[in-house]
Amino acid sequence: MEAILDSGQCPITDSTGRLCAFGCDNAFLSARLTASAFMPDLPVSNLATPQGAPATAWRAPGRVASVTIEPGGMVDWRCFSLHRTNLTATAQWSVKIWRGATLVHDSRLLAADVRDGQAIMMLDAATPGDRVTILIADAQNPDGFLSIPLAYAGPLWQPQRNMAWSSGESAESGADTITSLSGVEYVTLRWQRRVLRIEHQSLGIEELPQIRAMLALGRTGANILFLPDPGAGTRSGDAVFGRIEAGEITSSAGAANRRALTLTIRERL
Repeated sequence: MEAILDSGQCPITDSTGRLCAFGCDNAFLSARLTASAFMPDLPVSNLATPQGAPATAWRAPGRVASVTIEPGGMVDWRCFSLHRTNLTATAQWSVKIWRGATLVHDSRLLAADVRDGQAIMMLDAATPGDRVTILIADAQNPDGFLSIPLAYAGPLWQPQRNMAWSSGESAESGADTITSLSGVEYVTLRWQRRVLRIEHQSLGIEELPQIRAMLALGRTGANILFLPDPGAGTRSGDAVFGRIEAGEITSSAGAANRRALTLTIRERL
């Protein structure tokens, strides 16, 4: 089924998975985390921090490791993601979800489809559970350890109508540039990150509480997961996990119950 267009701006779908999605309720931030292994200075508790540097990662010796998430209550699990990792293109992973003593979901070992250090696993539907175990296996990893600086596990929120076609992607970077007397430039790149501009021109007023809660969370420095197209085969590379900011919420359709908003999300380093 092709996407339906809303006022020529917002692609809508209820069956193809093309509606953009946000992950705001990250269980890694507050749940009890237990790892199969970790290096003394790089414990699994680092997954609760917002920085994405290898120096603040969970690092597990060897090429196989697991982390168990116990949030202390039921969660509607829908999406799991790893970011800024050292995983190779041949890495695999699995997710198991328990409800009490009952195993309610087992993905089995799947290709992680790592793209630019990221991996995304989407469930077909939200699965309630109170415990999750994520297993990561990377037999070809040349480092001899697994480095996972950032991760997301939890539900997803999708707006009723999609972002506008005018949304865009850019990049930010920092570099030292030395220019010789003859004009020759020598550039040393220090860092770079992706930036997405998410223009939404048709939010329902009933969606504003969710938007406001997400922006309030972003102001604390917490990271938000954004999937431009959850159904895309390239979603592992398309996703951005980072800080989110917004401009004004405006009345884009006059007296109608629609609002417009532009969000900016920057990849967390």
